[in-house]
Amino acid sequence: MSRLALSIKNAWIALVFQLIYVFVQFYARDIFLDHLGDEFMGIESTLKSMLQFLNLSELGIGTAVGFTLYKPIFNNNRDKINEIIGYLGFLYKRIGLFVLLAGLILILFFPLFFKGTDTSLGYIIFLFISLLISNLLNYFFTYQMFLLEADQKNYVRLVINQSVFVGRLIVQCFVLLYLKDIFLWILLELIAPFFYVVLLRRKIRKTYPWLNFNYRTTQEIRQKHRTLLTKIKQISFHKIGSFVSNGTDNILIFAFINPATVAYVVNYQLVLNNINVLVSKFFAGSNASVGNLVAENDLKNITKVFWEMMALRFFLAGTSAIMFYIGFEDLIVLWLGEKYLLSPGILIALICIFFILQIRQPVDSFKQAYGLYADIWSPLAQSIINLAFSILLILKYGVIGVFIGTIISQVCIVLIWRPYYLFDKGFKLPSSIYWKGFIFHVLYFLIIGLLYMSTIDPLLEISFKSKFLNLVVRVISSGILFGTIYFIVLQIFSKGFKDLTKRFYQIIKNKIYK
Repeated sequence: MSRLALSIKNAWIALVFQLIYVFVQFYARDIFLDHLGDEFMGIESTLKSMLQFLNLSELGIGTAVGFTLYKPIFNNNRDKINEIIGYLGFLYKRIGLFVLLAGLILILFFPLFFKGTDTSLGYIIFLFISLLISNLLNYFFTYQMFLLEADQKNYVRLVINQSVFVGRLIVQCFVLLYLKDIFLWILLELIAPFFYVVLLRRKIRKTYPWLNFNYRTTQEIRQKHRTLLTKIKQISFHKIGSFVSNGTDNILIFAFINPATVAYVVNYQLVLNNINVLVSKFFAGSNASVGNLVAENDLKNITKVFWEMMALRFFLAGTSAIMFYIGFEDLIVLWLGEKYLLSPGILIALICIFFILQIRQPVDSFKQAYGLYADIWSPLAQSIINLAFSILLILKYGVIGVFIGTIISQVCIVLIWRPYYLFDKGFKLPSSIYWKGFIFHVLYFLIIGLLYMSTIDPLLEISFKSKFLNLVVRVISSGILFGTIYFIVLQIFSKGFKDLTKRFYQIIKNKIYK
């Protein structure tokens, strides 16, 4: 199967299962808030952010190993693949032990962290232990999944993952609605990952019967992979930057405001993150495709694909942003009630973060494929900028200050530095080529977006008796109208978008006349 065909297969399977997961998750969230309360759900989100912090000890091992797997997969070198996966297991098991120890130490401080809450400390500790064990299972038993990802077969893992955790949400809803047992609800958080591990390992064995699950990593192999360890150390700094930018927001809100506000923010993040994941699923397998593309070392084709990906990301991110702005608040009211509405400024800030997360992906994918992680100063700078501005602004402006701090740090490092670094060290081309293409794509979106919102959107009058139907029709109509206009503009002015439409046209044509 070709790279593109595998990418498409990963994408459609990921989209279908993610849509099912989103539907169940939205329904479950409403039930969880009603039966567990805002404070408990805010504490749960804070505990997950703490676990993200502990997972920094993973040091980017998975990313580095994924990078080293592209070439042996391309050459079908099974001995090398076994060696790399075995070395990954050696590192992961030691990191798992560290995460376990750090998690147990962290629990000792829970009476201090959660002394002002009404939720039972016993429930908080039990929930954290359940989430911790779920994380530890990945370190000890599922590290082979990185082979699936690098081999563009991530859909195998995703089908198992989504099936198990959708099942968990459904059973948790039943437990709250009919048994009203919080202990059993938490217990399901602990049990579900075990089912996932058993099913995934069985599938990996079937997919790669030659893969050695008990590979012994000798001292000679450890010495051999010194270069990989250097890469891991570099990636670890980038992991810190990523966590501070995306993982500390809820911790800061918990510390400076209160747990209930975390739950309010997470409602918004849940919608945006799920859409972010849905869009990302559309590109499922693309990182492996980019890795294989870079391995072929055809610069003309590499840069052509890069601009195709950039144009497509701008199109999807821009259309999604407009749809969010138009329908987000109505969705929150219909889903959870007016009580859970946050200020319009917070919504705009979260949409900006979503937009940046989307348009940054092509640069991140190619940067990873080239193994460009030597700029260890940049994530540290990003972390300092983020924390400094977030703390300063949350004290002055409240919740929105946290997100403004995140936006400032991402603009400085993610949107300015990383593209320069990729073009200079990866493509070895003048960065002015990037700035010209990027700025024009930003202008296309801003001009079309402002014109649409000021002229066409006010004319859209949708009137149904059902408020839900009203919202769905309005958002979809806006998405289609704006998307069509945006598509035409990009088709006329963006070379990357033209090349992309030609590529898809050729694929469809080949399928029809095959």
